[in-house]
Amino acid sequence: MGIIIMLVVYLFLGIYVVKIGIDNSKNSQHTKEILSELREIKELLKDQR
Repeated sequence: MGIIIMLVVYLFLGIYVVKIGIDNSKNSQHTKEILSELREIKELLKDQR
């Protein structure tokens, strides 16, 4: 009985860790997109001067 409970706990911990990893990769992707957009805006502002 205890082994089954431990397996369930490990399963939920594994799912939680994977979810955190996916969220972090999405955040880093959004950060890269924001930085590239800022670079484009910076170039446009340079061209206007």
